[in-house]
Amino acid sequence: MPTQFQEVEVILNRFFVKKLSRPDLTFHEYQCQFTQVPEQGSEQKAISSVCYKLGVTAVRLGSCIITREPIDPERMRTKDWQLQLIGCRELSCQNYRERQALETFERKILEEKLKETFKKTIIEKDYELGLIWWISGEEGLEKTGHGWEVHRGRQIDLKIETDEKLYLEIDIHHRFYTPFKLEWWLSEYPNIQIKYVRNTYKDKKKWILENFADKSPNEIQIEALGISLAEYHRQEGATQQEIDESRVVIVKKISDYKAKPVYHLSQRLSPILTMETLAQIAEQGREKKEIQGVFDYIRKNIGTRLQESQKIAQVIFKNVYNLSSQPEIMKVNGFVMPRAKLLARNNKEVNQTARIKSFGCAKIGETKFGCLNLFDNKPEYPEEVHKCLLAIARSSGVQIKIDSYFTGSDYPKDDLAQQRFWQQWAAQGIKTVLVVMPWSPHEEKTRLRIQALKAGIATQFMIPTPQDNPYKALNVALGLLCKAKWQPVYLKPLDDPQAADLIIGFDTSTNRRLYYGTSAFAILANGQSLGWELPDIQRGETFSGQSIWQVVSKLVLKFQDNYDSYPKKILLMRDGLVQDGEFEQTIRELTHQGIDVDILSVRKSGSGRMGRELTSGNTAITYDDAEVGTVIFYSATDSFILQTTEVIKTKTGPLGSARPLRVVRHYGNTPLELLALQTYHLTQLHPASGFRSCRLPWVLHLADRSSKEFQRIGQISLLQNVDREKLIAV
Repeated sequence: MPTQFQEVEVILNRFFVKKLSRPDLTFHEYQCQFTQVPEQGSEQKAISSVCYKLGVTAVRLGSCIITREPIDPERMRTKDWQLQLIGCRELSCQNYRERQALETFERKILEEKLKETFKKTIIEKDYELGLIWWISGEEGLEKTGHGWEVHRGRQIDLKIETDEKLYLEIDIHHRFYTPFKLEWWLSEYPNIQIKYVRNTYKDKKKWILENFADKSPNEIQIEALGISLAEYHRQEGATQQEIDESRVVIVKKISDYKAKPVYHLSQRLSPILTMETLAQIAEQGREKKEIQGVFDYIRKNIGTRLQESQKIAQVIFKNVYNLSSQPEIMKVNGFVMPRAKLLARNNKEVNQTARIKSFGCAKIGETKFGCLNLFDNKPEYPEEVHKCLLAIARSSGVQIKIDSYFTGSDYPKDDLAQQRFWQQWAAQGIKTVLVVMPWSPHEEKTRLRIQALKAGIATQFMIPTPQDNPYKALNVALGLLCKAKWQPVYLKPLDDPQAADLIIGFDTSTNRRLYYGTSAFAILANGQSLGWELPDIQRGETFSGQSIWQVVSKLVLKFQDNYDSYPKKILLMRDGLVQDGEFEQTIRELTHQGIDVDILSVRKSGSGRMGRELTSGNTAITYDDAEVGTVIFYSATDSFILQTTEVIKTKTGPLGSARPLRVVRHYGNTPLELLALQTYHLTQLHPASGFRSCRLPWVLHLADRSSKEFQRIGQISLLQNVDREKLIAV
C-alpha cells in the first residue's frame, strides 16, 4: 500500500450471517431446450421465466438453470420447453458468474421466507437495490402533501464474498407515492414531467410514459384480441366513468427496450414520483416549505441508519436464518488517500476552484461575452456576476468584453426572427451568452438553448435571487467561462509512471424513445479538457463496440495532435455496468498500437454506507460518515468502494449520509491502489463549481451531464459544428 495512504477502521452497514456450507453450495444443474428458439437477445429472459414454473426455488446460471432441490420430473417438460439434468455439482464463490447466481438464489430464499413469516408485508424487487421491505399501514406513512406521500421501508441486499461468507446489507429506504391517478396529476401539475407510471391494477406493473394519443379508448383496437382499448380495460375492472374520463397514453415496458409501445388509460395509471418531481413542485412556488421539510427529514444521518439497520438485521437473523446471535455492525480496514492538488494560473496550488478569483484561471478561452436579460429588461449583467467576471479576468491577466446586451424587449416574437437574432449576435464574434430569466419550464430553456446552438452559441442560464448572492454569482461565472473554453483549474498529475495520461468517461441516457449512447468526455493527466464527443443513437443501454472505438480513436488522435505521440496508457470509465463485448474492439485496437488500457465500471449504487466511530470506551458510541477519500479494497474481485463526498453539516448535526461509489476493474493491470487514487482525484476536479467536488469522477460527471443535455436537445445534428472544447453541459 502506498506510504501516503493512512490506514483507518471503517464501519459498514453490513452484517455477517454465515459461511456457506457444502450443502449451501451444491446444486442440481439443468439444460433448458426451447421448442421455438427465443428471439436473439431475449434468451436469458426466457430462461429466467422458466425458473418460476418449476415448483422449487430456481435461478439462471448462464444458459442453464440451477436448484438445490431436484425438480419433479412432471414439471420438466411443457409444450414450450423441456429440461434435461446435467448433474449435481458444487459452485465456486471464486467464479464471478457462479457467485452472482448464488447471490440471486439466496436473495430469492430471503424474499420467500420474509413473505412466509410476515404474511401482510409488501416486498418489492429492485434491480439495483435488492429487496425493498415496506413498513405497512400508517406506521410506514411519514409525510403527506398535496397529492403526494412519503413512505418508509427497508432496503435489504445480500452479498457473498469470494471466501464463501454471506452478508446482509441493510439501509433505510424512502419512496414518494401518490394515491391519485395520472389524469389527476396531468390536470393539477401540467408543467411537471412524469417519466414513469405504474398500473393501478393488482400487478402494479411499471411503465415508461412515452406519449399521448389523440384518440378515444373506443377508437383504438387491440388487434391481437380483436377488441377496443375501452373493452379491454372494462374486462380488467375499469368503470365506465374511468374510461370516459381517461386520456389515451402510450407506454413502454421499462425492462425491455425491444418491446413495442402499447396504449393505456390515464385513469388506470398512477405516476411514479421522485425527489426530482417534488423539487419541481417546489421550484414553482408550491408547498416549498413542506417539501424542503421532506428532504431534510429523509436525509437520515449514518448513526440513525446504522441503529435502524441493526434492529432490522436482528429480526431477519431470528425469523429467516434461525440465529440467536446478535447482528454486529461490520468493521473493516480501509485507507484515507491524500487529497488532490488543484492548479490555477501559472500552476499556483489552490485548495478550491473559488480561489481563481484571486489567482486567475489555468487556461484562457474566449474573451467576448453577451447577456440576454429576460428578467427585468435592464441592459446589464446581474451586479455580482459582473464583478466576479471582471475580477477573474483581472487575476487571469486578460481583458474581456462584456458590453453586448439585449433585453426581453429586443427579443423577437416569431421563430424566424429569433433565429436571425442569434445569427447576428454570432456574427459579432460572440459565442457564449448569459441568459438571465425568471423561473420557466424546462421546455422554454431548451427552446432558447436550441435556437442559440443553431448559431453556434453556448448559453448559461441564471435565475436571479432577491438578495445578491456572491456564491451563486461565482458558479454562474464559472459555468459561463467553461462554456467559453476557459478552464479555471487543472489537476496536479500523479507522480507515477503507471498512471494513465488520457482518461475518457462514457455515459448513456434516453429521451424515452432512443438511447444516446457513448456520450464521452476526455481529459489529460493534468485534468486539461480534451473535449466531448457526440453520442451514438442506439436502441438500448448496451454500448456499440464500434461506436466506442470510433470515440476513443478520435480522442487518441487529438492527443497525438497535442503531443506528437500516442498516449502510453488510457483509462476508460463507464457509468454503470460494463456489458459483455462493449470494449473488446477497443482493447484489441489499442493493444495492437502498444497502448495500455484499464477499464473501470463506476456504480452509484450497490456499495452501502461507509462510517467511522467517533467515540468509544466509557462513553456512548456515535458514528459519522467516513472521511472523504476513504477507500476499501476488494482485491479478490478487483474492485473498491470509495467515499467521494461529504454531507452538509448543520447546527443540529449532519444532514443525511453520503453514498460511496463502487468501482470494478474489468480490464487492465495497473495497481488497484493507483486506480483508486486517480479516481478519487478526478472527483475533486470540478472546474464549474467554486466550492464543491463531484460525486463521480469529472470525466463521468461531464459525460453524464452531456448525455442529459443531448437528450433534452434531441437534435444531435445541431451539435456537429459546436466547438468540442465548449463545455455546453456544465
